[in-house]
Amino acid sequence: MKRTVCVIGTVASAAFLLAPAKGADRSEEDAANRKTMHDYAKCVVQSNRNIASEAIVSNADNSTILKRFPTLINNDCLGRVAGNVSMRFGGDLYRYALADALVNIDFVMSGERDFSNRLPLAHLLPPSQSDLDAALADTKYKRKRQELQKNFDKKVGVVWLSRYGECVVRRDPSKARLWLLTPPGVPEEISRINELQPAFNTCLGEGTLKFNRVTMRGTVAINYYRLAMATVQSVAGKTQ
Repeated sequence: MKRTVCVIGTVASAAFLLAPAKGADRSEEDAANRKTMHDYAKCVVQSNRNIASEAIVSNADNSTILKRFPTLINNDCLGRVAGNVSMRFGGDLYRYALADALVNIDFVMSGERDFSNRLPLAHLLPPSQSDLDAALADTKYKRKRQELQKNFDKKVGVVWLSRYGECVVRRDPSKARLWLLTPPGVPEEISRINELQPAFNTCLGEGTLKFNRVTMRGTVAINYYRLAMATVQSVAGKTQ
């Protein structure tokens, strides 16, 4: 079976919301939202680099960021890059944006070419199938059962995507970094994505999948930064 990963699109408005200009074309709106998200995260990291780094290295989820790292929600930065609008990040978009900004600050001049001297990253554990089965057995309402299954599938997908991102970055750290150093939405970004296609396909295995460009760039950013910041392991008594 053909192995193909398609990285398509930009950012869905349901996942990242700004107040768009009336009559704005959808593609223009998506591009503007993506740039604002990128600029906002850059501003936040410039002001709180160490805290942002801790959040990403520890693989904190969104709820943990809100509780443990409240300074990463910066209204001054929002006003500076977006004006008087509201912003809401869905899913892992904010973590993605922070990791992207960190790579662009900490590894803009140079980066790792090989991550084989890093231990496997710790990822969130997938939910238990047995727990799902028990919850489904205790629920007689169809809508509730569908909701339970949907949430389960979503959590499994998040874990899979996280591990997939680590595989891609380990396969080609240099090209992964070059993609992250390329501003989102510029024509060159397509070339950077195409250069990573062999890594995408190898890590996928059999089958064909389509990914939102923001999601794929985000998981590459988080895994690149976590691997780059991980402790270098010694091999045969020597540190690589």
